[in-house]
Amino acid sequence: MRTSRPSGLLAHVSIAVLLATAVPALAQTAPAAGGGVTFERLLNPDKEPQNWLTYNRSYDGQRFSPLDQINKDTVKNLKLAYSVSLAPPLGVAGTYKYAGLTGTPIVVDGRMYVTDGFSRVYKLDVRSGKRAAIEWIMDPQYQTSSIRSEPPNNKGVAILGNTVFSVVLDGRLVATNAETGEVLWEKKVIMDPREEATAAPLVVKDLVIITSANGDRGSRGWIQARRVKDGELAWIRYTIPAPGEPGSESWQDPKKEAWKDGGGAPWNTATYDASTDTLYIGTGQPFPDYDPDARPGDNLYTNSLLALDTATGNIKWHFQYTPNESWDYDEQGAHVLVDSEVGGEKRRLVTHFGRNGMYYGLDRTNGSFVNGGKYVNKVTWTKGLDPKTGKPVEYDPTKAVQSYVPTIRPGGSGGKVEEACPSLQGGTNYFPVSYNPQTKKLYAVSHETCALFPEKGSGGRLGEQARGSVVMLDPATGTVTKKRETPFVQYGGALATAGGLVFSNQMDGTFEAMDATSLEPLWSINLGAQINAPPMTFSVNGKQYVALLVGGGPVGELLGYLAKGGDPDVAKNMQPTAVLYVFSL
Repeated sequence: MRTSRPSGLLAHVSIAVLLATAVPALAQTAPAAGGGVTFERLLNPDKEPQNWLTYNRSYDGQRFSPLDQINKDTVKNLKLAYSVSLAPPLGVAGTYKYAGLTGTPIVVDGRMYVTDGFSRVYKLDVRSGKRAAIEWIMDPQYQTSSIRSEPPNNKGVAILGNTVFSVVLDGRLVATNAETGEVLWEKKVIMDPREEATAAPLVVKDLVIITSANGDRGSRGWIQARRVKDGELAWIRYTIPAPGEPGSESWQDPKKEAWKDGGGAPWNTATYDASTDTLYIGTGQPFPDYDPDARPGDNLYTNSLLALDTATGNIKWHFQYTPNESWDYDEQGAHVLVDSEVGGEKRRLVTHFGRNGMYYGLDRTNGSFVNGGKYVNKVTWTKGLDPKTGKPVEYDPTKAVQSYVPTIRPGGSGGKVEEACPSLQGGTNYFPVSYNPQTKKLYAVSHETCALFPEKGSGGRLGEQARGSVVMLDPATGTVTKKRETPFVQYGGALATAGGLVFSNQMDGTFEAMDATSLEPLWSINLGAQINAPPMTFSVNGKQYVALLVGGGPVGELLGYLAKGGDPDVAKNMQPTAVLYVFSL
């Protein structure tokens, strides 16, 4: 087993020496942290609201914190408590001058675990409230020659017992001792050189659930469950069925080979319902992305929600949002579990803000469509959703290649090309969604963007409309109850708290808190850099903090691409960075 090259070991030792000499009391008297994170604790996060134990804080994906010290009245006093620079390791910076920070910190009893875009894991002591002391850095020393993502990125870790689990962009799963930072084991999990791994793992019972990324380069998507003790494979569920498997009939290409590189990568973290032992995970778009004629059929299980049996990986049911899709509307984004009263009946829902601009409420016991409709201002690829099935109204199951709105399909109809709305960035993308059980509303951040797809097989270019919005939606009705539009697109995700607040970010570096009822902004700060990560909150010694990873790229290209609704020159004032910011009253 390979852990790290000598340079990585030397870097680790130098940090340990620094801690021992500069902050001896903190380093030598700290009790063991990270041990004792049991499955029972993960199932009951509200018993310890001070912590954030898993990617979405709770298995249901609601990203709601019961903490309320920072609230509508006090948030105006929010200020920077401390920050931590997450510098790229030597030898990597020259190849990738920036990394995308897209992760969510995990906090366990005053210790924080966070990843940078180069798949390094940091353990920080945040108990003092004045600074974060680095206890160790686990550098997996990934192979840069195998990386295809630009920029490199990583969404975070999972923890169980005294072990921290993380993925490496080059396709490894690593288990690290939470106390010492030493690698316990690692496993290569990719089977195709086009695949990558970026999503935060999810620990359920004795399994680590991980997903593949990079389906838009033609790899065949999958979800894997591996044993926490040694990383051995328990099961694998491919998102593209092989010939003869259920769903394979939806790949109708004459050569019968499109499934081999059909895409469908999940590239995000699942949600979990312990009462039925079910995992809920969304899947990406089919490959080739923009040419539906190249892969006739519905292309299962792309652009779908899969409900999986946790023990076996078997599909209990599925719901496909956009059959034979062609705009890069992959639906791997957040799937939030909500119990709601719909039409006077209590329903157990799984909710989703689609990248295709549509909201969906599904019965999470069987996948039937409950309610939904558009949540962005402009949707042009379809006229709407069938109220019974939730499919696009134009969907025809007898067709091998769907028409939808013909002039919106890549390549147009008769040479005429119209704007596809939303753009290939989608309404929401990978961004987490929050649900506040006090207001009984969902909160999502979105893009109000459109794109042109002049030729089949080619990516779209952004149209003139490029703004953002924060959406408040009632899952009982499936309708938007309030929307706040912003001059720059919203990126990163939403955080809802018992303080009556919703936190989110704009692409120009604005981090803000809003009233959860009116969506009126109550506090904001511009951090001067692109923000791609969602905020989270925790408390230590009775004091609440809000944390956010800031930095990403490519700054000039992506920010300029999405900032047309605001100041088009804003990208000139921003530089690549990688910083953890922590705020408090």
